[in-house]
Amino acid sequence: MACFTMLLLQLLISLLLISLSHGDHCPLQLDPQRAVVRYGGSVEVTCNTSVAHKGMGWEASEGGVPMTKKQNLITWRVSELTEWDIKPFCYINPNKGAQCLIELPVTVYKTPDSVSISTVNHRGPMIEGQQYELQCDVHDVAPVQYLTVKWYKNQTRLNQTTFSDTDKTPENKTVTLLIRPDRDDNRAQYWCEAELDLGAEGPQPSPKYSSKPLSITVYYAPIIQFCRDWSPLTGTSLDSYPLNLYSVEGNPHPDISWRHKSSPVRSSMPLTRYDSGLYEIIARNDLNNVSCFMNIIVEYPPELNCNKSYEVKEKTPFKLPCKADGLPKPEYFLYKNGKIIQHDFYPNWNDSGLYQLTAHNQHGTSNSTFTIKILHAPIIQFCRDWSPLTGTSLDSYPLNLYSVEGNPHPDISWRHKSSPVSSSMLLTRYDSGLYEIIARNDLNNVSCFMNIIVKYPPELNCNKSYEVKEKTLFKLPCIADGLPKPEYFLYKNGKIIQHDFYPNWNDSGLYQLTAHNQHGTSNSTFTIKILHAPIIQFCRDWSPLTGTSLDSYPLNLYSVEGNPRPDISWRHKSSPVRSSMPLTRYDSGLYEIIARNDLNNVSCFMNITVEYPPELNCNKSYEVKEKTPFKLPCLADGLPKPEHFLYKNGKIIQHDFYPNWNDSGLYQLTAHNQHGTSNSTFTIKILHAPIIQFCRDWSPLTGTSLDSYPLNLYSVEGNPRPDISWRHKSSPVRSSMPLTRHDSGLYEIIARNDLNNVSCFMNITVEHPPELNCNKSYEVKEKTPFKLPCLADGLPKPEYFLYKNGKIIQHDFYPNWNDSGLYQLTAHNQHGTSNSTFTIKILHAPIIQFCRDWSPLTGTSLDSYPLNLYSVEGNPRPDISWRHKSSPVRSSMPLTRHDSGLYEIIARNDLNNVSCFMNITVEHPPELNCNKSYEVKEKTPFKLPCLADGLPKPEYFLYKNGKIIQHDFYPNWNDSGLYQLTAHNQHGTSNSTFTIKILLAPIIQFCRDWSPLTGTSLDSYPLNVYSVEGNPRPDISWRHKSSPVRSSMPLTRYDSGRYEIIARNDLNNVSCFMNIIVEYPPELNCNKSYEVRNKTLFKLPCIVDGLPKPEYFLYKNGKIIQHDFYPNWNDSGLYQLTAHNQHGTSNSTFTIKILHAPVFYDSQEKFVMEEGSNITLECNTTGNPEPEVWWSFKNRNISTGGRHFNIERATSTSAGVYTCSATNKFGRNDKTFIVEIKALDYVFPNYILIVVVVFALLAVIIILVVVIWRRRKSSGHYEIGLRSEMQPLSNGSL
Repeated sequence: MACFTMLLLQLLISLLLISLSHGDHCPLQLDPQRAVVRYGGSVEVTCNTSVAHKGMGWEASEGGVPMTKKQNLITWRVSELTEWDIKPFCYINPNKGAQCLIELPVTVYKTPDSVSISTVNHRGPMIEGQQYELQCDVHDVAPVQYLTVKWYKNQTRLNQTTFSDTDKTPENKTVTLLIRPDRDDNRAQYWCEAELDLGAEGPQPSPKYSSKPLSITVYYAPIIQFCRDWSPLTGTSLDSYPLNLYSVEGNPHPDISWRHKSSPVRSSMPLTRYDSGLYEIIARNDLNNVSCFMNIIVEYPPELNCNKSYEVKEKTPFKLPCKADGLPKPEYFLYKNGKIIQHDFYPNWNDSGLYQLTAHNQHGTSNSTFTIKILHAPIIQFCRDWSPLTGTSLDSYPLNLYSVEGNPHPDISWRHKSSPVSSSMLLTRYDSGLYEIIARNDLNNVSCFMNIIVKYPPELNCNKSYEVKEKTLFKLPCIADGLPKPEYFLYKNGKIIQHDFYPNWNDSGLYQLTAHNQHGTSNSTFTIKILHAPIIQFCRDWSPLTGTSLDSYPLNLYSVEGNPRPDISWRHKSSPVRSSMPLTRYDSGLYEIIARNDLNNVSCFMNITVEYPPELNCNKSYEVKEKTPFKLPCLADGLPKPEHFLYKNGKIIQHDFYPNWNDSGLYQLTAHNQHGTSNSTFTIKILHAPIIQFCRDWSPLTGTSLDSYPLNLYSVEGNPRPDISWRHKSSPVRSSMPLTRHDSGLYEIIARNDLNNVSCFMNITVEHPPELNCNKSYEVKEKTPFKLPCLADGLPKPEYFLYKNGKIIQHDFYPNWNDSGLYQLTAHNQHGTSNSTFTIKILHAPIIQFCRDWSPLTGTSLDSYPLNLYSVEGNPRPDISWRHKSSPVRSSMPLTRHDSGLYEIIARNDLNNVSCFMNITVEHPPELNCNKSYEVKEKTPFKLPCLADGLPKPEYFLYKNGKIIQHDFYPNWNDSGLYQLTAHNQHGTSNSTFTIKILLAPIIQFCRDWSPLTGTSLDSYPLNVYSVEGNPRPDISWRHKSSPVRSSMPLTRYDSGRYEIIARNDLNNVSCFMNIIVEYPPELNCNKSYEVRNKTLFKLPCIVDGLPKPEYFLYKNGKIIQHDFYPNWNDSGLYQLTAHNQHGTSNSTFTIKILHAPVFYDSQEKFVMEEGSNITLECNTTGNPEPEVWWSFKNRNISTGGRHFNIERATSTSAGVYTCSATNKFGRNDKTFIVEIKALDYVFPNYILIVVVVFALLAVIIILVVVIWRRRKSSGHYEIGLRSEMQPLSNGSL
């Protein structure tokens, strides 16, 4: 027994040492103390010691390290670990003590190949409130005892599951989750996550693998959270019902339909103004339908339908004549001339005009323009005198001369000399006088008087001819009838002359008289015959032809003037001679020509030689001895004495010659003078001897050669025919040389042949045409004898003719001053004519025939004195100078308006000087110098404030707004404005624009209530809300609650109330009351957080202060929700409240915490586990306030405060119903979990068995030690030792 006991004790001690070798007493350290290795990964763990040893090493199925004695640190190393259940340990044999070892815990893990989520036995959308099962599959993961599967909805964790399996190889795990989705879960994403929590030695963070999210669709019945009244604009459809006015939820999305007055309504139909009323909105889907009622008030812009014209009696109240149909009710504004005026007023007669009525609401504006005609009795503001032209009717009375107002428009009638006059009657020059114009309508009649002076153009009625005695004063013979009085101009030969003059005898002629005024011109042409005694300026000798009468005495040979025209008579040999008697060759002699009229008679003597053509009476034949003188056998009788020419064989021969023998033949004798020729043919028979029969004097023209000596002037006979040569002044002369005017003289013609020579002498006179060389101008003193100033060189001696104005005049005369002019002198002989034109200037003292008064324009110089207003003659040309107020004046100096007066014009030359006086009135255009502004008191007479300086005196026109108005009037307060005064005369127009400010006491036509925004000052009171007139401009002040208020002070929300506006100027003050409601934007002052009881009515927790009253919008998660609702427990969250009115928006964000009893989230409620498993019951609960949680099992509390209850190493007694209870002050809620345990044959792990055996043996040993100690104490000392040494096994085990 003792032996057995010792053996047993030795065994127990050995087991105890083995057990203790795993504990803290083994002098080995592992680093790390635990290895977590990914399957197929590498691992390294060091084992070291600080004690002397006999050897140490690693024992493992992979990577073992043999025992070594030389190292204190050895490393277990595996490059690719693929063994799931490896158990390496490090051992040591210390020098002192027994062998010991430390086992290295190794966890080989593998992450899942996939994690997926799916629904169990369901596809498609889910229905709200029904239960569904989700499944999470985790494939090929190890070891599962470290695996946790977590369920999530969106980002919220719903549940988690752990596993107690001890299998170290990979497994597939499936976890399910029951859900009961509601509408908030629509489009929610469920997903599961597999997490391997391998401890601190494992990978950090822990490997997590998530499934793809499973998005679910939840169908739920429609809910109309709220619907609000709506005020759309006409034309809007129900489809436009704003999203912020109603909230409809539902899935599938509800179809929206509408009902009105119990009938369906198409939502796309545009609403009209007649569609307002109670509407039902219906939301319908496959699950249900709901409806909501709201009032829809269809608003529309105003629409005015006004007539084009309205009539209102003067000074009777005027109301708006037409109202607009519009919703909201429109506001009205009445305008005239672009200015707003009061709606209701008492119109004056001049308030007629075009008005615009504007109706306005928030949806639009309607304008209507109409004419308001103020019915009033006629008013003739003014009527002015008129000067119309004949042929004008009274209907043409100019609008700027009178102003007639009245409504209805007055009928205009006229009276003259107390009798009615038709206004269409054309006025004549006899209709001038005082006229009365009468304006009449249904209300009254008024009249006005003016003078009408009928003007007409001048009309001349002159005779065709007038007789005036020479040197008696001539006055205009006829005067024109015209108004204004015409001005006269007298013309002769196109030149203006003085009206009144003393005519000379040669002033007779055709005259034109012109009469002119502003309305026209009349011309009359007449002849003025100057009556004067006869004047025979000259009479010259005459050589008429027989048969000519004295009546044919040429006009160029005498000049007789006289008026009446003188009678001409003749005397010869002291006896009267009939002038018509033909003269004979015997009537030559001295004749007297007598000119006689009623005023006198004069006579003149001249020689008249009666000429006649030649007449020959010859025989038919004559005989002449050779070389005996031959004389013309017969001579002609004629005057002038004829020239005789003897011809033979067509050649002229000398009259008297000594004929040769061969001169016989037929001869012709010709007698010629200027009046005719007589021929006679006869035969001469020569009893001959040779000779130069004749050579005659010759008068050739310059340029003729001696070769041209005519055959009829000489006759040379000889046989042989003689040569002809010439001598002059004893010298030979070439016969071909042209003769000049200096070659005249005695010439010898020589005829020479072989037998003899003979010569003959003749005089050759070289003739030439006349040639005048006159100066261009000659000066002759008046009334001194005039001789021809130049004579012509010509042969024969030329005859002279002097012309002026195309008429021949006497060479020698006594010129008058007006005989200056262009003259032509003509010299004539048989070879040609020479003309010379020259000016004869008659030197005479100046003559001012007339000078007339003149009205020049300012700026005109005296040099511009018109030629038709004065006539100055003189030679040399007079210098013109001027005098004014006895002082010389420069004629080039521009005249000013101050230079009017009596002026003297002086004409001066070397012979004398004369002067003439006239009045010069310097006229000038009007010039207005008006101030920019004038002030006039209301209803006091207004006179033109400034007059123009102008000559002639200007006429004035006053305009306002482009219309002419009366100069003098009584202005009303509203007559202030911009005026234009126009001054006009014939020289120009001057305009001046000025402002007339009508001084009037203030008038507040209207003042309306006002709703300004806070911060606005009273200075901003709108102009369309009140109308204040006054001049001087009224000062505006304010009173509120009987106290003055500064108008610049910004208004606050507390300043609303009744205000008094006061307009004050120097004349008076007036006031008006209105209500001012100070509006302001909304302002939210909300707390940061509010608590609301679950399913109790939620009202807005903070009300905004704002005017107008703001509209509220409540948002959660960016979606608008109904203000007042019954919140669920899960409606807690962050909310935004928005308050809005026309002045602004205020936002406030706060948290709403829903106070509710505890509720539980979905989690796994049933567990079927194997005996010995670890079970975690998860009680996911929430509540507000935070609930208190405890666990109970079999009617007793087993844990408090934790939401997880762990059952470790579950046994059959762990099976049953576990209850999780959650409570707060709003209630209690329980959730049960069912745990079922499956019984198994349990095999303890080796290390548990060892530990149990060790503890059992330890207990036995302790007992034995105690027993032995007690025995030893009583019987002696014992030593117990283990003498056997532990040796390694062949496989490395101990």
